[in-house]
Amino acid sequence: MTTPLWLIMIEKTETARLAGRTAKGGNRKIVPESRDMKEKLLRGELLLGTMVTAFDSPEIIRLAANAGLDWVFVDTESVYPDPARLAAMLGYAQMAGLPAVVRIPEISKAEVSRVLDLGAAGIICPDVRSAAEARELVRLAKYAPEGERGVALERPHTRYLPGSTEDKLRYMEEANRRLMLICQIESLQGLERLQEIVETPGVDGLLIGPNDLTQAMGIYGQLSHPDFLRAVDRVVAAAQGCGKYVGMSCGSAAACRPWAEMGVRFFQVGTDTSLYAGALREMSGQWRQTGEPASVKKAR
Repeated sequence: MTTPLWLIMIEKTETARLAGRTAKGGNRKIVPESRDMKEKLLRGELLLGTMVTAFDSPEIIRLAANAGLDWVFVDTESVYPDPARLAAMLGYAQMAGLPAVVRIPEISKAEVSRVLDLGAAGIICPDVRSAAEARELVRLAKYAPEGERGVALERPHTRYLPGSTEDKLRYMEEANRRLMLICQIESLQGLERLQEIVETPGVDGLLIGPNDLTQAMGIYGQLSHPDFLRAVDRVVAAAQGCGKYVGMSCGSAAACRPWAEMGVRFFQVGTDTSLYAGALREMSGQWRQTGEPASVKKAR
């Protein structure tokens, strides 16, 4: 079986990186590389990302990094990518320095451990409705003493690097600090228990799911409805009161601005399929607007 080009490139790139560091006299240790989503939020920056839903290819991560995005949302709730492809995407994200935050289908030890051990920079948990669910997410995702995450260190998330006991302890402490845990607010129950969810130690932010939330409120798709605007205000106020952050799913970059003015700080704009489909429609429209050259019409 032929080795895929993307895997060859990953191996070559990582070999070159390791060789370069060794040549400089530095020993590679299992300390997490810079994953600056939290640092940027702490500096007050607005973060732009998009969602990967269908194109489970490492190349899509590279394109997102090249475009200058701040993070990428990898969905495994609505779709379930091939494990090998997911591993390749997260590996690419690590090398590109692009935080890849994975939405898991459910809170379980298997799902949480799988994506974190593959190198995810964080987890998005869908439709969180109680503090108990938020606490369970933290318990499974954080190393002791903050949680009970299993210690499996020579894995993709550490680039399979060995280390001393001191290195490993430092790695786990740093991994706990950098890990981004986000609870999605998509239901009336989540909205009602908003305060207890966001106050959960270890939860870093809330992500508003406008489609599901407006549907639950009986105003599907009405993002300018006063009830929805009040709900967003409540979410932002609760998060800010705890020193945490709010994100929003938007259809376009321009649509982010009013939410940013309300206090939303990180955004997921579109999906791989919606952005590609939009680009195709734009290209098709431009083609039709130009019309046929006179020489083509004459030939007919």
